Amino acid sequence: MTEQEVIKLLVDLIPLLAPIILIQLGLAVYALLDLRKRLLTRGPRWAWALGLIVTAFALPTGILVSAAYLGWGRHAEEIK
Repeated sequence: MTEQEVIKLLVDLIPLLAPIILIQLGLAVYALLDLRKRLLTRGPRWAWALGLIVTAFALPTGILVSAAYLGWGRHAEEIK
């Protein structure tokens, strides 16, 4: 593939990837806001925050880390 073909392919993929990236960033922001108001979490809060921030732009890791925190890492009863 030439450089122009690669660029054209990437430009063609942007409309397909944009919704996934927006969903991933939305999940990461929601998880970080939720983490901020929790008194207790399963695992250290700093590790969850670091994982959510570092993987916010990495597909599909960001979705997996956000889902892991929202599904398992937080305690639903403990909110400030």
